[in-house]
Amino acid sequence: MSSKTLLRPVRPPTGRPHRVSLPDRIALRIGLALIVWSRRTRRQPHEIDPAAELRRHREEQARLAREAEWVTLGAAMHMWR
Repeated sequence: MSSKTLLRPVRPPTGRPHRVSLPDRIALRIGLALIVWSRRTRRQPHEIDPAAELRRHREEQARLAREAEWVTLGAAMHMWR
């Protein structure tokens, strides 16, 4: 089975670790800095959209009303038996 990938022979381990190239060290440092920056905590809370908050409140009230209706119907069916 042929493959276009190049297989390099495994080098026997030497007693000392090999040096990492300068571009690799710079890329690692930048990558770690970006990870730390992206996980930073925000000093001020996010702005709350009043329309979205009102919509969420209405959806919650509708859900509570549906659940109450199901409980009432369930109790009525139980009493009917």
